[in-house]
Amino acid sequence: MNRKIIREYDVPKTTPSSGFSQSEPAFTSAGSSHHQGSAGFSHQNNSSSSDIKTLGVLATPQSRLIAFLIDAAVFGFGLGIIWIIWFTTLAEKGTTPGHYLMGQVVVDAKTGQLFGWKKMVVREVLIKGLLNWLLGSIVFMANYIVDASFIFTSRQRTLHDLMVGSQVIQYSDKTIIKKLKVDEIDGWLNK
Repeated sequence: MNRKIIREYDVPKTTPSSGFSQSEPAFTSAGSSHHQGSAGFSHQNNSSSSDIKTLGVLATPQSRLIAFLIDAAVFGFGLGIIWIIWFTTLAEKGTTPGHYLMGQVVVDAKTGQLFGWKKMVVREVLIKGLLNWLLGSIVFMANYIVDASFIFTSRQRTLHDLMVGSQVIQYSDKTIIKKLKVDEIDGWLNK
């Protein structure tokens, strides 16, 4: 996974560290979060884009597909109830059940700040849930293909990412695929 976030503004150069230092973002007592990941990804509460040092690793389209399928399976098998309960516990950490199991977080594409629960509800429930469901019923699910096809652009952001200004970052290599020791899928995810 050697994909780096490309910013529209100048980002101070940092030296990437090696290895994953944490498996989840750590939260401070003030409610803000700070995370230092494998590629120097740092979540800071600075509003100035010139102070942000975010050179994180983008989640691959393959790993995002697996995260989406996990979310769909949890939602489908649990009649939505299990996903909603799990999502409410993870939303403040900027992740969903599928993204969590794949070691991914959702961050603001401009600032690199972790999405909070309000932005996660807008992204996951309003945009990906209700809007896609309504559009899908009108255009026979073609909207899902259009939404997903945007991931193959240079920035690897889907249409719903562009709508809410998000980016999915691979913050941990501790994924469910590695835990299950499925080497063939793990190799495919990191291409």
